Amino acid sequence: MQSSDRLHALDAVRAFALLSGIALHAAQPFLAGLPWVTVESPSNVLAAVWYTIHMFRMPLFFLIAGFFARMTLERRGLAGFVKDRLRRILVPLVVGLPIVMLLTGVALVLGTLATGADPRSLQAVRPPPSADHHDLFPTINLIHLWFLYYLLIFYAGALIVRSACTSMPAPIARLQGAVDAAVRFAMRGIWGPLLLALPVATYFYQLQSWAIWGGLPAPFSLVPDFGALIGYGLFFGFGWLLHRQEHLLRSLEGRWLFYGVLAIALWAVCRIIGGATPHWEPHARNTELVVYTVSYIMAAWCWSFGLIGVSIRYLSGYSSLRRYLADSSYWLYLMHIPALFFFGQILHPLPWHWSLKYPLSITGAMSLLLLSYHYLVRFTIVGATLNGRRHPRLKRELPQATTVG
Repeated sequence: MQSSDRLHALDAVRAFALLSGIALHAAQPFLAGLPWVTVESPSNVLAAVWYTIHMFRMPLFFLIAGFFARMTLERRGLAGFVKDRLRRILVPLVVGLPIVMLLTGVALVLGTLATGADPRSLQAVRPPPSADHHDLFPTINLIHLWFLYYLLIFYAGALIVRSACTSMPAPIARLQGAVDAAVRFAMRGIWGPLLLALPVATYFYQLQSWAIWGGLPAPFSLVPDFGALIGYGLFFGFGWLLHRQEHLLRSLEGRWLFYGVLAIALWAVCRIIGGATPHWEPHARNTELVVYTVSYIMAAWCWSFGLIGVSIRYLSGYSSLRRYLADSSYWLYLMHIPALFFFGQILHPLPWHWSLKYPLSITGAMSLLLLSYHYLVRFTIVGATLNGRRHPRLKRELPQATTVG
């Protein structure tokens, strides 16, 4: 498999991680007890969809992000890497946050007006509470753009570690050899996901406030959440280290089914302990909590390895449709909340079953987002900022991969 083929596969799986977030957020109105602007009749089926997507999507994204980060650093050098990350991660965070909040308010008003209701009846949009330190920054909430903030933290941490390593070449060379050997060992069998899961599982097991149904946190505060740092940071760091030995990533092509079956088995264990109905308060104790915590984090690793492996196996070739979706996925995820709120307001008064409302909400949001991407983003400076290059309007596009995150 050529390098460009591998990048097509990884771009595809990264896009899947982002786009699955739209399906996850579209399900939230149907989850009992989960704060959202519109509240629909609860559905345990959509609760299972939400639970499953939440288990793997951000761990998978940060694993791929770590791999791409080191690849970009090796290709562009330190100065080029910093410039690229500031343009494609920091700018969307700083500029995008107020725009998304403004558009969310506009979408709620327009959606309410479309139903004939009075928009003055709308309650203030209040995102779910964040970390325990949220009161230090009561007016700043990163909403779903928190992943950009943590990417910047992980980039900074990786560069600091790299700088420290280059200042002590002799001892660090021996340490790097040991780390590379540990990565190879972790990628050889079932013990890998277990060993990788133990540090994070240990932290969350002793965290008395951890609601097991919520899984790894979505930290909206500017004050970094330690659970998110070690949870997603380990995935990011391991992805970074995998780039040092790319053949290990390619080896997942032959083991995707093994990891997929293991992920489903661990998911089933978690569902038996956690229950089919959402619980947003801590409720597992002692042995159950140990089994659940280890199984949950292991499942996140197995889902990630399995999805990467199946993508390398079946999605390595160039596809213009997959390339387009991969390029658009960043914009679609950044802007999907206003679109979902708009269609959520329109569909809310209708006495329809979730099996109609849920797919209609996703279809409407995706249609609107894809139109906005094609006509407002893809061929503009916005597209150049997000994707690293501006797509030509008339020229035939070459099958080259981009690296977001």
